[in-house]
Amino acid sequence: MQLRIFFKSFPETSKCPSCGKIGTIRRSRAKNFVELSIKSTRIANFYKCRECGWRGILRKYSVNKYSFITLFFYALLIVSVAYVITQVLKNNFGEQ
Repeated sequence: MQLRIFFKSFPETSKCPSCGKIGTIRRSRAKNFVELSIKSTRIANFYKCRECGWRGILRKYSVNKYSFITLFFYALLIVSVAYVITQVLKNNFGEQ
């Protein structure tokens, strides 16, 4: 079982969303303040296709169905531990 929520993707080796060719996407520079602020979040980067000229945003990280299962597992674990700690504190330091 994978315990990661986000999986790193490599857009440079994926297909171009416009022409569908593989391995033609390269990173592109930010051209204005809005693009620079999007790039500075480090969630996504700008890419450009060398074949068709497509330019757009591709995410660096992706999620899949196992990500949601892992997220549910972590949430359940946090709630369980909080419940156990609450019960221990009530039994040892509660009103008597």
